[in-house]
Amino acid sequence: MLTQRRHTTWADTSDTLLHVVLACVEAAVLLVAWPLWVVLPGGVFAAWVAGCAVVVAAMCAVMKREDGSAGSQVVRCCAGDTGQGWMMGQEGEDEKWVFMKGMGMSSRHCHKQTLPALSRLFCRPMVCICMPSYGMLFDMLHMMLQRCIPLPSQARRNLYSQMRSALLDDSMNRCVILSHNDSSIIVSQAVAQLCSDLPPVKLAKLEIYTFGAAASEFMMPLGTVKMDSDPGHQTMDAVRTHQSIHVEHFALMRDPFAQMGVLESVGQNMEGRFCGAVFMMNDMMPASDKKRQNMPVCSGLMMEEYLMALFPVQMSDGGRTCSALDSVMTIDKDCAEKREIAAMGNYHAASQAKKGDKRLSWTGLATMAGQKNGMNAGMVALEMARKGCRTSDGRRGREVSWLVRYVDIGMEGRGKA
Repeated sequence: MLTQRRHTTWADTSDTLLHVVLACVEAAVLLVAWPLWVVLPGGVFAAWVAGCAVVVAAMCAVMKREDGSAGSQVVRCCAGDTGQGWMMGQEGEDEKWVFMKGMGMSSRHCHKQTLPALSRLFCRPMVCICMPSYGMLFDMLHMMLQRCIPLPSQARRNLYSQMRSALLDDSMNRCVILSHNDSSIIVSQAVAQLCSDLPPVKLAKLEIYTFGAAASEFMMPLGTVKMDSDPGHQTMDAVRTHQSIHVEHFALMRDPFAQMGVLESVGQNMEGRFCGAVFMMNDMMPASDKKRQNMPVCSGLMMEEYLMALFPVQMSDGGRTCSALDSVMTIDKDCAEKREIAAMGNYHAASQAKKGDKRLSWTGLATMAGQKNGMNAGMVALEMARKGCRTSDGRRGREVSWLVRYVDIGMEGRGKA
């Protein structure tokens, strides 16, 4: 909320103060719990824990009532079909768009500002699934548990129900999921459940876009993609040739949730599986320009910061016009080949990938992987990775990302593309 201080209302300020007070209470409870557990009798300590739980639950109830989210966890917004703004587009009755709110954003701010902004930006009605908040500290502990153990939750059941109904509905051509920071963990678990319940032909209608994903893994079924198609020609014919879930991850380098999630999983943890295209974005605007325009450094803790980095013309009032999607991409080919070899479980091939300072060819790597496993699956996977890297390297982000198709970029953006 502090990063959006110019647009903060008194209601948002009260929500922020309530979150801070609740976090302080939780920190105090955790700090004194261990000493009290040692010195107090069991019954007295249990009564103290029950009292603290009541206080925290009461503050959470007040926070939910103030946010207006106590009645339902699913909220619908149709700001995009009112004709507001200069962006072109029309309401798609054959599409389902779902937004998963992340940590650090109050439900009031999400319902009043973020959700309408998304609906106007993409010119489509949005369904928001609100994850219950129990204070920043307890939410962080819950997130760490969710990364290790898939705990059941109402938010995941709601998301699964929304996705399943849209994918099984023959009148629906597309189901788009937008998730911010810790909500990507719920999305990953729901997608894994869908993969075991629905056939791949139904899953092909699903598109997922994460922003600062905190998930440690993101798996999806293997599909087929027409590799010789030009990613710059993002037409519906090219979409129909895609026979798997389309996933894109946008990560600001300063985002702490992205650093513990998608950036760490893709760049360092080769044993885990994190599927989808990852767009790593630096804060491109110089510090002098930020100070001149009174703009904070993009930390990614607010969804608006990602929208501003990707679509500044549509989201701002002329203050910032440099989009991350206008930048020329540099593909990390070495990371791509290491992940493909690790996916086959062939760490011997990964250790022998380099002899001296000279890297083996793609065909040589694939042959080594195939020799140990007794199959040529490694050659196919590495060849697909090679084509994908060559096709995307040197292009601008808006020529590769599918998310741009749903936003009117204006004549200036079309000229750059």
